Amino acid sequence: MAGLAEQQFQVSEEKTQTYTFFKVKGAMNSQNTHEVRRRFLDAATRDHVLLDMSEVELIVSTGIGLLFEMSEQLSRGNKKLVLIQPSSRVQQVISMTGFTEMFSYAPSRIAGEKLLA
Repeated sequence: MAGLAEQQFQVSEEKTQTYTFFKVKGAMNSQNTHEVRRRFLDAATRDHVLLDMSEVELIVSTGIGLLFEMSEQLSRGNKKLVLIQPSSRVQQVISMTGFTEMFSYAPSRIAGEKLLA
């Protein structure tokens, strides 16, 4: 059985008129976090970002740093980052870093859309 850090990492992206939706699956380790950094930050320059993290099994400090950086960039443009149903592991790491209040959270994509209104 593969360890958490070896789980298949996937990111799907969907652009709408008002936001970009990302669905992240697997482990966000330092290597793949750097691989998706440009996609995430490019989206954050244009639109609100909804980030579904319900299937993220592991997130390391570089992943949290990327979320922080996206949130800061979006707030400069009066846009929002909404984390959709972050997994318990993601919630635990965010809580340990003290960034819990930095992000908006929603239980579903539809609920996340309502936070953008």
